[in-house]
Amino acid sequence: MSVELSAPIVAQEPADVPATPLEGCAQELIRTPGAIQRHGFLLGLDAEQQTVILASENAEEFLGVPVKLILGGSLDLLFERELLAALRQVNCRVDPSGMVSYLGAFQIRKELFSVITHCVESTRILEFERQDRLVGAEMMNAVITNFVGTLARLKTRQELCQAFTDQFAALTGFDRCLLYCFDNEGHGTVLTESNSGRLPSYLDLRFPATDIPAQARELYVLNTVRIIPNANYTPSPIVRISENPGAAAAGTQAIPAFDLSLSVLRSVSPVHLEYMRNMGTLSSMSVSIVVDGQLWGLISGHHAEPRTIPFLVRSACDMLSKMVGTQLNAFRTADRLHDLVEFHAVQRELLTQIAAETDYIPALATRMDRLLKVTHASGVALSDFGTVYTTGRVPPKRVLTQIVNWLDTKGEFEVYATRTLGAELPAVASSAAEASGLLAIRISDLSQRYILWFKPEILETVTWAGEPVKNVDSNERLHPRTSFAQWQQTFHGQSERWSNVETESATEFRNALVTISLQRAEEEAELSSARFLQLTHSLPTKVFTCNAEGMLTYVNQRWREDGLSDSGLWFGDGRLAPEDEARVRALWEEAVVDQREVLEAEVRVRSNGADRWNLVRLTPFRRVGKRPAGWVGFLLDLTERREREDALRIAEKLALSGRMTSVIAHEINNPLESITNLMYLLRLEAGDTGNAGEYIGMAEAELERISGITKQTLRWNREDRAAEEDFLASAMFGEVLRLFQGKTRNRMIAVHKRYAEDIVVHGVIGQIRQVLANLISNALDAARVGGNVTLNAVYDGDDTVLSVTDDGAGIPESMRKHVFQPFFSTKGDLGNGLGLYISHEIVERHHGKLEIDSAEGKGTTVRVRLPRHPSEPVVSASQ
Repeated sequence: MSVELSAPIVAQEPADVPATPLEGCAQELIRTPGAIQRHGFLLGLDAEQQTVILASENAEEFLGVPVKLILGGSLDLLFERELLAALRQVNCRVDPSGMVSYLGAFQIRKELFSVITHCVESTRILEFERQDRLVGAEMMNAVITNFVGTLARLKTRQELCQAFTDQFAALTGFDRCLLYCFDNEGHGTVLTESNSGRLPSYLDLRFPATDIPAQARELYVLNTVRIIPNANYTPSPIVRISENPGAAAAGTQAIPAFDLSLSVLRSVSPVHLEYMRNMGTLSSMSVSIVVDGQLWGLISGHHAEPRTIPFLVRSACDMLSKMVGTQLNAFRTADRLHDLVEFHAVQRELLTQIAAETDYIPALATRMDRLLKVTHASGVALSDFGTVYTTGRVPPKRVLTQIVNWLDTKGEFEVYATRTLGAELPAVASSAAEASGLLAIRISDLSQRYILWFKPEILETVTWAGEPVKNVDSNERLHPRTSFAQWQQTFHGQSERWSNVETESATEFRNALVTISLQRAEEEAELSSARFLQLTHSLPTKVFTCNAEGMLTYVNQRWREDGLSDSGLWFGDGRLAPEDEARVRALWEEAVVDQREVLEAEVRVRSNGADRWNLVRLTPFRRVGKRPAGWVGFLLDLTERREREDALRIAEKLALSGRMTSVIAHEINNPLESITNLMYLLRLEAGDTGNAGEYIGMAEAELERISGITKQTLRWNREDRAAEEDFLASAMFGEVLRLFQGKTRNRMIAVHKRYAEDIVVHGVIGQIRQVLANLISNALDAARVGGNVTLNAVYDGDDTVLSVTDDGAGIPESMRKHVFQPFFSTKGDLGNGLGLYISHEIVERHHGKLEIDSAEGKGTTVRVRLPRHPSEPVVSASQ
């Protein structure tokens, strides 16, 4: 684990001299070390961002200009235009406080530098960090994007931490990367590690809280990234023009108190550098993991040799750590919600059962097994004026009496929690096996009434990374430990910690009992209502309550999200479809009169402007021995289930229709052949002249059309595997038009052919013929009498497009989304709703598309788009 330790510095002494070296370590002013690391240099500009007013002494090494000439000089004389232009884009007067900006990578005297800037009050700080390679922002963005995708697959905290550690190691190339979290005492435990094998493993080891003083932890939250490329560096002091030049030979003076909290080059404590060398690491980098504003942990990289990590790579690691912090918070929230729901359910059950009792203590005494579940304790005791009721693993009654008497001496408190009861009350230390952990609530300030939850002792063996002590030499100078070998320590007399959720659960339960004791039914009703609100707002179903007259008294958040009003009759105000509202009103009146226990029905609810099927279920809640005081109900969305059922019914109907159609077509085909033969004989008798010949021709055309339809129906299954072929669109259009000669003449419709004679279509000829027959038949029906139907065929890239256009009334927008559904027809009772459905299916089998453009009052165009050279064969119906 690599963290910044502190030690007294010469630059600025604290006002109060520490009594011990350890206290001095905790008071070290690490934010104002007065120096920087040597892998870069620092400049400070005046409020106008024109003149250098402070600089690190090593700036002259990088710029080739003496520092006394840099100070007071103009930036224009030091840098090229590109850097100056980037600098002009930032301004301390408008930049948010604490903002650190990356200006880019620039060449300075043939070396590459990352330039980072921030403001300290009105002083603009420029930091130039030497960079050994150029890193593209696109690569970092790709890393972050890929990690975001990984987050969705991680289910546990351990998986998340290991994934982050591996990604951190891949980005930085450090020999050893550790991710560790802090416990309540500040000790850090290594959860995950990625190790190249050059450095010893610290996996599962613990590091003491004293490794990171309080001020260092605060700085890790403020400035989340820290890099030390070489632990053997000599700090470079920050200087400014001396206010008393005569007092300094060079005309400069050190700046010991300048705030470097946000600096990337800030010099670190010499104790920490010694700490690193003792670990065998010459370079390190750490990134804070902050959860809910608190330092949850760190991820650190260590290397056996000096190593530089470019700023953009560090920024990417910082971004990943923020994502990890967010995900950790989500995991913690999920666990918290799980426990809250569990504890609230137990509380609600207990409070419901004891609320009506005159004295709730006997009621609780008979339900001790449920009282135990208010927390995750192993035992519980209820103390009432010396009478003790227990269940689970608890200490003897004598010890329980001692604990109660001890609690009486503690003055006013609501909840008392400890995991080391034996250390706080030595008289009961002998019962540590049952009662090392105590969570107690006082449920009466006037009498000796307590509920005590217990947790047993857990012997904990901790493996430290070296003995957690610091050494002080004869000069009272502090040194970090020199060994990080495993050092074990066993802790006795302590239990598992009481979680915040357990403490809150006990507190809530105590408050509920006090409420029952003081205000009885009214206050209990308010508490139950609060819990009800909390639970129902988290449910995905719509929940509501109403009074005995059916007027809404409460709706949850999901009810409002669905656009439903929160007042009036629960089934009124247009919430339900009109026919459903009348039906439910009758059911409601019957349920009220008959005092039924359940009202249940399936209804259509107007949810955000759309009708959706819901199951409504209501049950009454009653006062003791009285009529219902109101009803509680929910609406469960059934739309998806109904859609699945409808799809199944349609599939069954289609299968039945297909079988019936085949039978009917077969039965029609035989008499059609007979009628055709009779018409042939009739033509021989009547001849081709006169009206009789014309009428016979019209009848023959209609017979040919009907015969074509029946034969196509019979061929449907046989053509399922028919061979594909190329054929002319003009010939196909001609064949289909001959089928509809009679209808065309009867409606006096002009058919316009807009296609070339050489347009080729590829597919199963019989199936494509059926599609065009359906489309042309629909167009002839839709076109106005004496109107127009236009046929077209063109090549469009790799597709052949056949289109049929009519000048009819068009298809209303509300119907367009349903036109390809089976048994839906724009013709009402005049259509069967299968033509477009079958056509759409045929075209899709050919790997094509069926497209519809329609405008009300102007007409409709239907386009069949088929691939000219399909890469896959036509899909069969069985497939």
